[in-house]
Amino acid sequence: MFAASALAKNELQTTARFFSRRNLAALAALRDVIGATDRNALRQKLFFAFTAILARASKRYQWSRKRPLNAANQHYYVAPVFLEWNVFDLFTRKVEAVIRSDEYILGRMGGPLFASAPDVEYRIGSAARLDLEDNSVDYIFTDPPFGSNIFYSDMNLFQEVWLGRITDHTSEAVVDRSGNGTQRRTTERYERLITDALRECHRVLKAGRRLSLVFSNSDGRIWALVQRSVREAGFVFEPDGIALLDKGQRSVKGLASGFENVVTVDLILTMRKADEGGGRELSSAPLGALGSLVEAVISDCAWHTPSHVYVEVVRHYLSRGWDVTEVSMRAVVDAIRSNGYEIDAPSGRLRRGGTFAPPWPIPTNAGQ
Repeated sequence: MFAASALAKNELQTTARFFSRRNLAALAALRDVIGATDRNALRQKLFFAFTAILARASKRYQWSRKRPLNAANQHYYVAPVFLEWNVFDLFTRKVEAVIRSDEYILGRMGGPLFASAPDVEYRIGSAARLDLEDNSVDYIFTDPPFGSNIFYSDMNLFQEVWLGRITDHTSEAVVDRSGNGTQRRTTERYERLITDALRECHRVLKAGRRLSLVFSNSDGRIWALVQRSVREAGFVFEPDGIALLDKGQRSVKGLASGFENVVTVDLILTMRKADEGGGRELSSAPLGALGSLVEAVISDCAWHTPSHVYVEVVRHYLSRGWDVTEVSMRAVVDAIRSNGYEIDAPSGRLRRGGTFAPPWPIPTNAGQ
């Protein structure tokens, strides 16, 4: 992220440089008071509220004539004109929100929070070394990093430096966009980490049970990497187990998905723990399959953005066991345009001859 966000160019070489001098002093004083709190549970909850206001209290929070714009969570963009919030007002509002949240939970549970808490256990550790017995889990839901989309440990640094504990990113499953030499985190390394994590899931999952994995990327090579990892770990995709996850809210990148080859829709890949011998062998797609699928998806009258078309094509490839390496967002956008569709810049939707493709939601049978 130091290279990708041009931090050095803007002389942002320490976390402190992301704050005005006034807000930096206020935050430091507030942190010291919280750190001196004797009651551990109260201190942890106050730090929760403290870290929640850091982005808004920084130069990452943009000023806008209509309304302030929240800091993006995937990069270190510093606004040309930022809004300097009062730190103590922000903290007071966040603490009040936490109190309201606790009151709501207590009210819903009808008694003391911990006396009526469900039987849930949280464990922190490596996905490649789960502290669980063989064949002991009924179902797994996992949401790994999407290649080089977001660098989580880099973004966490913004909060972690204030807490004095930094995440060890040695085994973080991401792909570096830039850099050279032995320190660069490559796609080969990423594939190995994802495969190791899925093998561990296979180990702890009961026979015949299922795992759901959320994923998205605009590069078919990264999709193919996940496809291989799933097979090597011993899982099998089921044709009716691949569904779209549309989060609804579109970012600026989302509106430009057809112009910048950005994918804003995820897939939930549900797969079954296979019998001994691993997953199904991959095969090559028939000649012309990509163009034919794009045409079929558009004519299905369900998809209104390039992202929806792209992930639906990927879903078809995965469910059929076809190698998805060549299915990039760029290739799908080219196929969309060859079918006579344009991409409307303001909305990001497909249109042809001035007529928009039918909007979301999709039909109930579209994911089958």
